[in-house]
Amino acid sequence: MDLFSYILILTSVIYALAVAQLLDGVSRLVQYSHPVRTFIPHTIWMINIFLFIFLVWWASWEFREIEWTFPMYAYMLIAPTLFFLASSLLIPQRLDNEGVDLERHFFRIRRLFFSSYFFGAFAVMVDGNVLSDEAIWHSGRIAHIAIIGAAITGYFSESKRMHLSLSVITLLAISGVALTRFLFPR
Repeated sequence: MDLFSYILILTSVIYALAVAQLLDGVSRLVQYSHPVRTFIPHTIWMINIFLFIFLVWWASWEFREIEWTFPMYAYMLIAPTLFFLASSLLIPQRLDNEGVDLERHFFRIRRLFFSSYFFGAFAVMVDGNVLSDEAIWHSGRIAHIAIIGAAITGYFSESKRMHLSLSVITLLAISGVALTRFLFPR
C-alpha cells in the first residue's frame, strides 16, 4: 500500500461516518412515530453536505502524486472532521415523545453548523493551493465563493427566506462544481 492510499483510508472513513450520520438521521426521522415538522432549507442542507462529501472524496484522487508529509496529512483531515461535525448537527440526537420541529432545531444549531461548514468548505477550497500547485483562480472559484458566502450569511441570518435561498444557491453551486470539474473537466 502506498502512502496516499494509507492517508485516503482515514479521510474516507471520516467522510463515510459523516454520510452515515445523515442517512441514520433520515432513517430515524422517517420511522419516528410522532409528528416531524420539516423545514425545506434543513432538508436541502442535508442534500448539500451529502453531495459535497462525495465530490470532495472523489476529487481527493488528484492528490495521489504528492510527496506527503505529516502536516499535509493533518491538513487533509480538517475537512472530513468538520463535515462530520456539520452532518451530526443536522439531525437531533434525541427524539422525544412530543415530536420534532426541524426548523427550530436548525435555527438552534445554525451557528455551529455554518461555522463547521464554512471552515470545512474553505479547507476544501484551498486544498489544491496548500497541497499542490493549483492555480489560485480557476473556473470553480465562483462556485466556491458562492458556497463560502452562503455559509457566512447563514451564520448571521435568522430569516427563513434567506436560509431557503442560501441552501438553493449552495445546491446550485455544488452542482456547478460537479459539472465543470467532473463531467466537463478542464
